[in-house]
Amino acid sequence: MARKQKIFVIHLGCSKNQVDAERLVAEFLNVGFVTTDSPKKADFILINTCGFIEAAKEESIGAILNQASQKKENQKVIVAGCLSQRYGESLEKEIPEVDYWVGTYKPGELMEKLKIEIACPHSLPRINLGIYKHHGYLKIAEGCNRRCAYCAIPNIRGLQKSRPIKELVKEAKELEAQGVKELTLIAQDTTYFGREKKDPSENLTSLLKALLKETSIPWIRMLYWYPAFIDDELLELMANEPRLVKYIDMPIQHGSNQVLKNMIRRYSGDELKLLLRKIREKLPTAALRTTVLLGFPGETHEDFEQLMELLQEIKFDHLGGFVFSPEEDTPVMNMKHLPWVEESEARARLDTVIDFQEQLSYENNEAMIGKKVIVILDEIAEDSEYHFYGRTEQNSIDTDDIVKVIEGEGEVGTFRDAIVVDAEPHELIVKLLEN
Repeated sequence: MARKQKIFVIHLGCSKNQVDAERLVAEFLNVGFVTTDSPKKADFILINTCGFIEAAKEESIGAILNQASQKKENQKVIVAGCLSQRYGESLEKEIPEVDYWVGTYKPGELMEKLKIEIACPHSLPRINLGIYKHHGYLKIAEGCNRRCAYCAIPNIRGLQKSRPIKELVKEAKELEAQGVKELTLIAQDTTYFGREKKDPSENLTSLLKALLKETSIPWIRMLYWYPAFIDDELLELMANEPRLVKYIDMPIQHGSNQVLKNMIRRYSGDELKLLLRKIREKLPTAALRTTVLLGFPGETHEDFEQLMELLQEIKFDHLGGFVFSPEEDTPVMNMKHLPWVEESEARARLDTVIDFQEQLSYENNEAMIGKKVIVILDEIAEDSEYHFYGRTEQNSIDTDDIVKVIEGEGEVGTFRDAIVVDAEPHELIVKLLEN
């Protein structure tokens, strides 16, 4: 009996990139490969890269060089993903030790390069590479039609192409059959789903209704909402459907009219406030998560104060912040009239935002003490005083606060009632209640 060839996978970057890695692995498994948890045992090493910002590029290049330098005889190194999509030709010259280069995922492309025949790569069942098998990502679209001044994604992944609802429902069913209890919908711009097709029946609300009808997945979560495409129908569906978790991830980037205009975000700070007030009114229990970008060229102290005023009014439940990082071939590089903000000033502004959010998070979590919550148990808390680590529906996997279970028994991947007994800025301490 012939030995099965083994593949070792290194996945870098965002959840959208993870889905691409899962599709590549599905192709390898379909043609008879098996995965291995050690690069030393692998016949092929697949590095799925990120090329979004400078730090991500450096991490990806470091991973490539590390594997290339340790490559054994007859072992093949494959590089895929955003970094190779963006810089493949130059990298191929710089790192000849890599055997195969491909860009962002295209069904069957890598197998063709490897001269391996594969049938119907478009319709292969999804493989879940997530740490927690009860959680899975569903990438509903590729690319982005926005042309935000700081972002290279349209250059790397092209314009938005939404996937057919029927295809997405099939994939969600496959993930449910593998044990997924929480499905997270992702895209560069989730709320724009289907709109490029100019078909009124193809939109995010229609997709959600189909998923609710055709699956029994208890928690359906959505990430990356673009403010301009959030409508009343979507908010009402979320308010009335208990399986749509009350969680909205909407990266606002800023609160100043002028900075948002310079960023080419196509909405104003005033419009943003009206939308956020409406969301708080229609979904009073929903957790709001956002991302802000400090130090964009032209940002003044007054602009920063406008952002702080918005944050103080809305009081986001979760917030991530970044300092502006210039990226080649993005629109901002041609905005020569905008004065650049000193990095030290941008970081000081970010520190102010983070300090504000830390205090707010602590106050929010303290207010939860004594309240009953539903917790999904993500993992056993090995070598710890706690029994499990988990989350409430107000916390997205990998990015938000965690729940630590100090008392009670259960099974990973199940939902349990719990009582909050203590709190820290980024964690709740709970005791599980008897079912």
